[in-house]
Parts: sequence; structure tokens; C-alpha cells
Amino acid sequence: MWQLFDIAYVIPSTVFLGYWLGNYIFDKYAYDYKVPLIMGFALMGIILTIFKIKKFVDRENKKNH
Repeated sequence: MWQLFDIAYVIPSTVFLGYWLGNYIFDKYAYDYKVPLIMGFALMGIILTIFKIKKFVDRENKKNH
């Protein structure tokens, strides 16, 4: 049951972390394209979240067999 809470916190936190990281890099290095940079890091957070969910589902399926 605690794993579901883990996923509930991982999804928004990875997207927010990706957004924050993109914004930080933009502010630090004055990159010309702010929106693609932020969207790229947010997308990377979404992809990492999908892998986390897949790992959880695989583990639960293995436990039930």
C-alpha cells in the first residue's frame, strides 16, 4: 500500500523537478530558448515517472504469481 503513496508523490515531484531544473539552467546560462528547455526537462521527468510506474507494476505482478 505504501508503494501507491510513493507513486502519488513521485509523479508530480519529478515533473516539478524537471521544470525547476530547466528554469534553473535557463537562469544560470541565459539560454535563448526557455520554453523548449523547460519542456524538455519536464518531459524527462514524465518519462522517469513512467519507468517508476512500470517497475512498480512489474514488481506487483511478480508478487501475485
